[in-house]
Amino acid sequence: MREEERYLFDLNGYIVVRSVLTEPELDALRAEVRGAGVEDALTTQKYLHAGFPRDYYDDAEWTGKDGYRYSSESFVLDWGPAVRSLVAHPKLLKYLSALVGPDYRLDHAYGVFSRGRTTSHALHNGATPFDPTQMYVCRDGRIHNSMVVAQFALTQVGPNDGGFCCLPGSHKSNFPLPSEMPALEELDDEWSAHVRRVPMNPGDVLIFTEAVTHGAMGWRGQGDRMALLFKYCQGALQWEKDSPFVSPGHEWNPTESRVMSGPYAGGRLPVLAENEE
Repeated sequence: MREEERYLFDLNGYIVVRSVLTEPELDALRAEVRGAGVEDALTTQKYLHAGFPRDYYDDAEWTGKDGYRYSSESFVLDWGPAVRSLVAHPKLLKYLSALVGPDYRLDHAYGVFSRGRTTSHALHNGATPFDPTQMYVCRDGRIHNSMVVAQFALTQVGPNDGGFCCLPGSHKSNFPLPSEMPALEELDDEWSAHVRRVPMNPGDVLIFTEAVTHGAMGWRGQGDRMALLFKYCQGALQWEKDSPFVSPGHEWNPTESRVMSGPYAGGRLPVLAENEE
């Protein structure tokens, strides 16, 4: 990471890496999203978290606690080779190593999709109360995160369109989110000034720590919101029970195999071998 990127991540809890994906990569990813049935599902459901099997959650309606639906029949990494190519994207490997540690692993991935006017996804997480599975610390000049998220933008996100938002710096807060803070739909001028919206172009990647207080504003964009989220943990940590969310039988190159390995600490190899640095 460049010095300015490291500074801004430590300051805000996120950075945006511009133009990671090329137009051919974006076209292939959108085609796999269509092939997974997401666009058809958006005709009846405005807000989807997709890429979980039908039986992954106990709720028969696949409805999360905030009202969004888990729509697909398969893991997102089973949608096709374009999605799987994001597991260890060459332009992100050194960012992940700098932010999580050289022996990081992919815990899970899924997609977030919106069409029309949707409700918000409530703000959550933050440095306080402390959660060792979602923490941020900086020691001896090095950043450490239990988990970071790489959010790939497949479509345009304007400054007032909605989508990802956060409270910058909350990954280092010594106090919890105040209980009197209104819901995102009800923000007054005072609170609205502190909630950061993050515009993105197709192909940009937002990298944020799970320790920052974050959520999603209701979608107001003219087109669909399409984003793929890949969540990376420290090598000894596992978040989801079926991590890393993929069916057997896919082919992986050596770097991808290291990213996809299960959680353990002793003798764990770095994702980037010495000859790949």
